[in-house]
Amino acid sequence: MADSSEIAYLYARICGAFSNMNLAGKGADLARDATIASLWELYFHSELPNKPEPWLYAELERKVIAKSIYEFVERASPFIESNAFVQALVSKYEYSIVKWMLYVLASSKPKPEELSFSNPLIDRIVANWPRLEDMFGGTVYSWINPEALADLGAAQNRLDRQYYAALWDKTSSLPSKWKGGILSLLLKEMTLQNLIWALRLRRYYGYSKEQVLPLLITIKGRDVTGMAIRSFELDIDNIEAAASWPERWLLAGQRGRQLDLPALEVRVLGEMFSMMRKALHLFPGGYTPLYCYFKFLDTELSTVLGIIEGLRLKVPSEEKEQLAWAFAGESA
Repeated sequence: MADSSEIAYLYARICGAFSNMNLAGKGADLARDATIASLWELYFHSELPNKPEPWLYAELERKVIAKSIYEFVERASPFIESNAFVQALVSKYEYSIVKWMLYVLASSKPKPEELSFSNPLIDRIVANWPRLEDMFGGTVYSWINPEALADLGAAQNRLDRQYYAALWDKTSSLPSKWKGGILSLLLKEMTLQNLIWALRLRRYYGYSKEQVLPLLITIKGRDVTGMAIRSFELDIDNIEAAASWPERWLLAGQRGRQLDLPALEVRVLGEMFSMMRKALHLFPGGYTPLYCYFKFLDTELSTVLGIIEGLRLKVPSEEKEQLAWAFAGESA
């Protein structure tokens, strides 16, 4: 377990790192002026190579993701080996790689050559490609089998739920002085994630409440599903009739009659970002700053990837700027 001086130093470093992130004004400036060439120079420190555009976008996304991961692991490295909570937090990167690998396997695509994150388990998975038993047997992913590949959405959802369950377990096991505000932040995150899942499944797949319930994160003795369940009271094709929906505050910024789900997801990201920014200063001791930094980087990554996607789709710069300004606020 870390000592107080290490945590104080970590808190100071995270406050400094926050001020340099591509969020709010800096993110809006990046979005306004971004070209694939300028982003390439920012992340690769070199001129744009003479390659096909799809390759350039894919490589840029890989670099952006790898840089975000590196920055968190670099600051968390003093605590990773000895702290189960930090290990559980970092495992998000491993879960993301496994989810992507399931997609590659299900699509019969070739073994990936370059990854944004690696560890001994990921190395083992790649070395034994594509033999599922050799890849995942004896690990927390041992349930992955050909049937899982046949229902990719359900498998990836199970991985998400598995990650949150493990993170909750390890956070709950921390001594009280080190927990700070993490449990309440994590409960809010899971609650909002369930809401987004429920709305996505309704909008894009026509799922009923009964179909959605088994796919939600659950925590024994805690309500993280109520908001998602109440979302079935919302008429997603006529949000003007949402006056009685308890979460109608999330509809701020909606412009049409039908629910604009991407806009609501940005609203949710902004809500989580605001909570993390406040918690960083309310709980400067313990591991709350590290958890907040993890989420700050996740928010920044979503912003930059959104800018890249906007460039790919030739989205007007105003829309990309709005994404960055969704996370506006005072610097840490």
